[in-house]
Amino acid sequence: MARYERWFPLLLFLLALLVRAAAAGLTRFDGLYGQDPYAYYNFTLQLRQALAAGQLPPAFFWPMGYPMLVAAAMSFIGEQPLAGQLVSIFTGALIAPLVYILVCLVRPGAYLGGLVAGLLAAVSAQLLLSSLSVMSDAAAVFWATVSAWAMLRYGQAVRPGGETDWRLGLGWLALAAATLAAATLTRWVSGLLIIPWGLSAWLACREGHLPWRQIALAGGMATFIGLFFLALHFAPSLTQGEIAHTGDLEVVTWNPSNAVRQTVSNTDGTFHYQRPIGLYYALPVIHPAYIFPLFTPFLLLGLWALWVGDKTTTTSGYILPASQFILLAGWPLIVYLFLAGISWQNWRFPLTFFPPLVVLVGLGVDWVWARWERRWQPVIGVVLGAALIGSLAWGVRDISRFTAWKESQLATVKAVETQLPPGATLLLFELTATMRHYTDVAAIELFTQDEADVVALAAGNKPLYLLLNVDQVASQWVGKTPHQHYLWLQQHRELQLIGQYGPYTLFRVIGP
Repeated sequence: MARYERWFPLLLFLLALLVRAAAAGLTRFDGLYGQDPYAYYNFTLQLRQALAAGQLPPAFFWPMGYPMLVAAAMSFIGEQPLAGQLVSIFTGALIAPLVYILVCLVRPGAYLGGLVAGLLAAVSAQLLLSSLSVMSDAAAVFWATVSAWAMLRYGQAVRPGGETDWRLGLGWLALAAATLAAATLTRWVSGLLIIPWGLSAWLACREGHLPWRQIALAGGMATFIGLFFLALHFAPSLTQGEIAHTGDLEVVTWNPSNAVRQTVSNTDGTFHYQRPIGLYYALPVIHPAYIFPLFTPFLLLGLWALWVGDKTTTTSGYILPASQFILLAGWPLIVYLFLAGISWQNWRFPLTFFPPLVVLVGLGVDWVWARWERRWQPVIGVVLGAALIGSLAWGVRDISRFTAWKESQLATVKAVETQLPPGATLLLFELTATMRHYTDVAAIELFTQDEADVVALAAGNKPLYLLLNVDQVASQWVGKTPHQHYLWLQQHRELQLIGQYGPYTLFRVIGP
């Protein structure tokens, strides 16, 4: 296998790219769904207009890392959602060769383990879905994985007897700092990685017996690079007297007791979850959308191999330093601890710590393969093949269900459009972005209106309609803006039932 291993990263990238292109082509999914992807797409259009006019970027709820990449892509293919989807497709596909490289950096010669890890990253359901979406998830994970690669190279460079010396090691550390900053400015949660990264860098310096002067220089350089990127990101909004792009930082709170709670309240209402939040975010280690259950024993063995490698020599004669253990084990741990304490459950969020889980799977595969007798290796091969096939099948299942859900939303907005007379105004909740993008309906988001706005709309001369998931508004959003507006319209106007479209009900607002 070693004869061909130099081609594995390229082959893994091409395979992952082919899988994503095939999924996008067969489903005709354009990357837009729900609310957030539309927000990213619309902001990117505003960003391009502002830059073309020589103006500062407008304010935005999230950081600008992903929109900047999409804006660059639009320069080549035009202002269409495909630009955002291509950014996600390419960055998502690049994670497959990167995890292969990480496995082989930690355990040189672990070509089989690296190949299995790369194949898992290429076909895993959640990464595949995020790679098709006009969202920042895949791009943020890509930057974080590049940063981890640079950190491992830095540790090798400063280690006694390493491939180079600490001066070139500074170059790897600079790349690690810059790409971690890029990941953070793509999704803020990536900023948590500065904790395991910093500990890993410190341990690498101690393992390399670097003098304090060199340690201070390395730490100062990495800090400067991170602060420089942050300053560059916030400078436009600060010149306007505000701090933009921190909306999610302002609404997300952390409470360790949330880990055992199933009922929580936040800015999106009250949720009654099926599982405690801490358990929910631990599921990726055994869930087919992330780590297919047949791979879970290999993940645990990979963690064991990484741990004992601090004290023993591996089969390849390579000593695993503590800095690598902190990097690869601390990455999922710090993100998990954060997610377990927030008050949201979102299946996309664990993607932030998916790459190290895949790397651990690869390390576990190598550990088992090197230690089991040759007669058992075919059995291992069958298990690995079944796990990869299962991961791919689950990906097909999830994509089919996801795109069917998107099509049902699109069918709803098209059906509602046919029910509205010319010049009508539609108040709605949840489907606003979809309605605005795919129809010419004058759609107004109920959540953003105050009572005076609703009163004015209800007293206007134009026909007024209301589209709501009534059951959801009356449970999750009780006492909050959408529910309050719905109650006001019920009490002060007549709501004439027009039709039912799945969970959504269309009313005509009549009165006074």
